[in-house]
Amino acid sequence: MALLPLGVALELLALLSGLSSFSWAAALAFALYFLLHFTRLNPYPRWLGIITFAVLLAALFSPRTSAELWPRLASSAAYYTSFLGALGLMQLLAMRLPQLRDLHKALLTGPNVILYPRYVLTAGSIGSILNFGMMNLLCGTLVEHLKRYSLSEADRIAGLRSVMVTTLRGFALVPLLAPTSVTIAIITREMPELSWSIMVPFGIVAAMMMIGVGWYRETQGLIALRDSIGDASKADGMISLLLGSLLGLLAIGVLATFSGLSASQSAMVLVPVGVITYLLWRDRSPKLALRQVGENMMSMHNEMFIFGCAALLGGILGAVAPLEQLAAWLAQEPKYNVLLAIASLFSTITLAVIGVAPIVSLSLIAGLLAQLNLLGVPILTPAVGLMCGFSLAMIFSPFGPSTLILSRYSGVPPMQVAFGWNGRFVLSVMPLLLLLLLFTYWLYG
Repeated sequence: MALLPLGVALELLALLSGLSSFSWAAALAFALYFLLHFTRLNPYPRWLGIITFAVLLAALFSPRTSAELWPRLASSAAYYTSFLGALGLMQLLAMRLPQLRDLHKALLTGPNVILYPRYVLTAGSIGSILNFGMMNLLCGTLVEHLKRYSLSEADRIAGLRSVMVTTLRGFALVPLLAPTSVTIAIITREMPELSWSIMVPFGIVAAMMMIGVGWYRETQGLIALRDSIGDASKADGMISLLLGSLLGLLAIGVLATFSGLSASQSAMVLVPVGVITYLLWRDRSPKLALRQVGENMMSMHNEMFIFGCAALLGGILGAVAPLEQLAAWLAQEPKYNVLLAIASLFSTITLAVIGVAPIVSLSLIAGLLAQLNLLGVPILTPAVGLMCGFSLAMIFSPFGPSTLILSRYSGVPPMQVAFGWNGRFVLSVMPLLLLLLLFTYWLYG
């Protein structure tokens, strides 16, 4: 159990020190843990692990791979695995701070018309800093909040669905709007000409479309939950929670400004420090704090494993795929750029549905677009398609970490979360996003 906290701690040391040796040691700790506990993983992570191992073996014999690829892959896998483990510790606060449990009481008050957009924007705002830690935070506090009321099982399940699906759709806005998102990070790293300020206007339009569709579909469910609870009392501690959140965001901003870390990396460092400090102050027992941290990470080991495998697959396929030749072929017909944009949108979602992690598709398509950019082909429209596709893939993939987190808290199978809870929403918003791509192509080619 201590291997997961050890791996996360080593990766955080790598971030703070800039020494890649800590990151390689973290990758070794994670590899050892998952080898020892491979049979405890869910079926999908096990199959993904077998496929990843097979691809790694095949890459050993590829003439396109070089020696420097392997330490880079180890660092990438350690980083993305730690990403979930570190930010997921917010769940330990969710179970212990009454102010966090009252967050849902505060969000379920006010006029009917603001319930859905307020929930979505709150989830998106928190998610832009804590990423998957936000899913653990809001889902964990929701479960604790509903235990306080005598709800029928049907009302409890309906309420869980309404709030969790709204939270998930708020999280899906992060790739469209947040400069800290992995989508913007990869796109702007591969194509420096496409800065966040260039991409965000299109992200805002896409986000407004998604909020509008969800607003129409989910408001009644939130109203029904509020009425079933029937608690008109004031939520306590919201001012202190707001002040604490602002202090936390300020600390993240200060660390990001003066350390060279990104906002997400700063959150990865400060969330574990803050949570462990609180546990030590509360329980006065380092051994108990370590055990709680280890148990929390073990509860997320499926999601952590999926993210680590996705980083390996994305890195390997990006290194061995003949992206230069494919880009040269596509560059012969740049007028088909809008078709590439539509393909970027649909392929990311389709591959996510069959089990290919969206971050793998994102890395591959971004690499292809970078090659097209070098050949002088306009790539803004395909980049917008890729950004929108990644956003919807987070909602529509039954194998993604966000879906697995919702499944774990709600007790509903991942397939039902992805397709039953979100299928109609995705089908409704897709035509609007296609119109956005056509408009972008008309403006910029």
